[in-house]
Amino acid sequence: QEGWTTYLECMYVEHVFGYEDALKYTNGYRSKIANRQPIITQRGVHREPSQDMYFKGALFLHTLRGVRNDDAAWWALVREIYDTYKYRNIMSEDLIELFSKRYGRDMQPIFDQYLRHAKLPILQLAWGQDQQLRYRWQADVPGFNMPIRVGQPGKWQVIEPTLEWQTLNWEQSQTDFAVATDLYYIEVDWQDASAAGN
Repeated sequence: QEGWTTYLECMYVEHVFGYEDALKYTNGYRSKIANRQPIITQRGVHREPSQDMYFKGALFLHTLRGVRNDDAAWWALVREIYDTYKYRNIMSEDLIELFSKRYGRDMQPIFDQYLRHAKLPILQLAWGQDQQLRYRWQADVPGFNMPIRVGQPGKWQVIEPTLEWQTLNWEQSQTDFAVATDLYYIEVDWQDASAAGN
């Protein structure tokens, strides 16, 4: 609930000042996050949770919006969560089940990586031969396969990296390639081509 409450600040900024200001505001949380321990502590053990639950929680929700890649559907889901779970105690599993239904994919690995592990997922990239881009996720959770937008701002394309190397043909120059890092809370790591098996 702390992450949701912090994310409400971002929603307010977007409502009052617009989307671009909200992006800057939300991504301003990054400097407040330590990523030293998971947000979710071991169940049944009384322990103070990480303070990352506020800002990392909000950026995780921002990331889920990026994954959805459909703002109308995202805001409908936010409203559905409120209407469905108000006045109730729920568990993480309840939200994961609802997100999986609405996204049409198993969201468990994404939730687990962000909430049950300290490290962020790392998008590893490497240029191969003939304008080929190699890419994969480095993550703690088996089956982690979060989609992400890459390419050029305004002309993003969605790729679905897994933990295995994949290839994308890129006809523009390498300097024109970008990752929509303002829409996802991730790290990006450019690898030497040899590391990607090129």
